[in-house]
Amino acid sequence: MPENADYHHRINPDLLRLIPGNAATVLEIGCAAGQLGAAYKRSNPACRYLGVELDESIAEKARQHLDQVWSGNVEEFSPSVFRLKRGSVDCLVYGNVLEHLNDPWALLAAQVPLLKPDGVVLACIPNVQHWSILAGLMQGSWRYRDEGLLDRTHLRFFTLDTVSEMFEAAGLVVFEVRGRRFDEAGFKDFYQALEPALEALNFDKARFQTHAGILQFVVRATRIPVTASMLVQSLMIPTQAACNDVRIIHVNECLVTIPGIEVIQEVGIASLPKTTVSDKIFILQRPILKYSDLALIEKVVNAGYLVIAEFDDHPLRWPGIEEKNYLEFRYAHAVQTSTPALGNYFRQFNPEVAVFPNQLKELPTLRDIAETDAPLTVFFGALNREQDWEPLMPAINELIKRNAGRIRFEVIHDLAFFDALQTRDKRFTPMCPYDRYCEILADSDIALLPLADTEFNVMKSDLKFIEAAAHGAVALASPAVYADTIEAGKTGLLFHDVHEFSRQFQRLVELFKVRDKLRRNAYRYVASNRLLSQHIASRLEWYRHLLNNRKKLEKQRQKRIATMSW
Repeated sequence: MPENADYHHRINPDLLRLIPGNAATVLEIGCAAGQLGAAYKRSNPACRYLGVELDESIAEKARQHLDQVWSGNVEEFSPSVFRLKRGSVDCLVYGNVLEHLNDPWALLAAQVPLLKPDGVVLACIPNVQHWSILAGLMQGSWRYRDEGLLDRTHLRFFTLDTVSEMFEAAGLVVFEVRGRRFDEAGFKDFYQALEPALEALNFDKARFQTHAGILQFVVRATRIPVTASMLVQSLMIPTQAACNDVRIIHVNECLVTIPGIEVIQEVGIASLPKTTVSDKIFILQRPILKYSDLALIEKVVNAGYLVIAEFDDHPLRWPGIEEKNYLEFRYAHAVQTSTPALGNYFRQFNPEVAVFPNQLKELPTLRDIAETDAPLTVFFGALNREQDWEPLMPAINELIKRNAGRIRFEVIHDLAFFDALQTRDKRFTPMCPYDRYCEILADSDIALLPLADTEFNVMKSDLKFIEAAAHGAVALASPAVYADTIEAGKTGLLFHDVHEFSRQFQRLVELFKVRDKLRRNAYRYVASNRLLSQHIASRLEWYRHLLNNRKKLEKQRQKRIATMSW
């Protein structure tokens, strides 16, 4: 086996992004040290993730991450070890393992019955037709190595055709093959040199380019044929804070793991691709429409799409929506939003509204912290929040004086808040990518979440608390919005006035045990309730409900349009 220190700890990102997002049971053959399963369980901790690993010392490491691990030769493995029954597994994963077996054809055929009817097989398999192998053969070279395409432990070798044949013989239907490509420049040079010979030999040059350029095949297959059953296409706003990531991008990444679901996401300009999919959803994120945009919506509808307006904030924050009689919501077949308050508001203009609270794609590992004298990091990140924090600033500055050297501040975007802090122990970060926002939050101890009780604020979501809780920062929050989620004294602290804010803030600074209890409870709340894997099925169910009623919804839409005054 390879002796590289990191070999058993690698993660294949192309497999990770294809494991069904809401799988209840996953069986990984050749799980190594369990890193793939550990990464997957950050997005779906409720999944029962099982592993089989040949090397006992490596299997012992995998047991730190997976629910159960069996050590031994997989060709001698019995599903009864995990009490698995026929039709009980959502996903079988073979990450660069089938080529190591004596009889991969028999193993695959024996394990396929474990799949649920809609279960998926994922496999990553080396391609012996890769150009580097061909180049070596032309020079009479076939030398085994410690790892790679000619890993000395490989017993079987596959091309795309023989991979397909193996899966079909096992009773599977391959519905997608993705190629992993590396060293594109090397292949380009090889192909250009070989192209005249390919032409002289009457080879299919396009097929050769496709096959010989791929290092590994990532295969998805099912027991029953899969056809593209739904296209979810999103037209996003230009990147702003976490809106795109949380409301569209992460949702799409979860949706596309489900066989038959295709996704497209674009910014600014929409394309309408040719597709054989009949069930098509078109999502307009935070549409602020001009009358000239209505022709585009009609074009989308005429192309067979069902149109959904995705809006996650009070619409009156944007001038022109009220003046145009809320046509953004009337012109759509349906509306999706983030809070019950917004849902009730939008039902004035469109009865078909679904509320999908903000969820996180994955749960970071909760960092271990110890009681020390090191300064605590206080996090504040917001847009347009001056009216919310301004009444608290005198108290914050008084707390800074009282706790000199004990607290420092991380501020994202709000320069006015940063400038008002009377301390040098502070750092400002302008508007940044969502990943960077999360990195800063993950290094923070306390998150300030003030929201004044205003018409606009009460319709906001609790996302800031969910993010803070997932990254181990204790929330000190106003009751507006957050009282519906935070259990005061259990998962965070609430304040109703400046005096209570000061008292609770000081309590968090002084009492390590209080902070540690709150952050652990909040983390468990997110793990149990606020991950996309726990809710993606309800979103799909609503989309299918809309598609099944598209004629009715189109009639209702036309009726709303007919009654609008221009």
